[in-house]
Amino acid sequence: MSKRILLMVMVTLMGTSLASPVTATSGSVDTIRDFATVLAVARPDNFPVASLMRADCAWVVRVERPDGSARETQVCELSDEPVMIPAFQGVPPSHTFIDVVGSCAWFSDYWFNKNGTDVLASSVRIVVTPSGHVLATSTYPAVPLSCE
Repeated sequence: MSKRILLMVMVTLMGTSLASPVTATSGSVDTIRDFATVLAVARPDNFPVASLMRADCAWVVRVERPDGSARETQVCELSDEPVMIPAFQGVPPSHTFIDVVGSCAWFSDYWFNKNGTDVLASSVRIVVTPSGHVLATSTYPAVPLSCE
């Protein structure tokens, strides 16, 4: 029993000593709730044909590091509302779809909803389940990307 207590104390101490630099310095954390987005649910060769769906997002959390770089995590549910271009309308995937893309392929929903600006991610990972659950994690450099 005492080994278990010692282990719990050690884990707690390690957790507090490894706390995010955001809490220790000039970083920041902010959340935006209840917004809509559009995302890929497939990546066929003729993307974006039959590949996009709207989603209703419960929240996006932006964690900005002291150096100005950031990570955003958002949770959404696929929507029945169609996308603007009918040919691009997708359907929920039949198995879990994981989309990982690099620079200049994803706009920050945080900044768009915060003040209407378009800020591009350096990477994004989106997981879409057949039941319509969506988890998106995107990263942003300290200096905003300039994509052509």
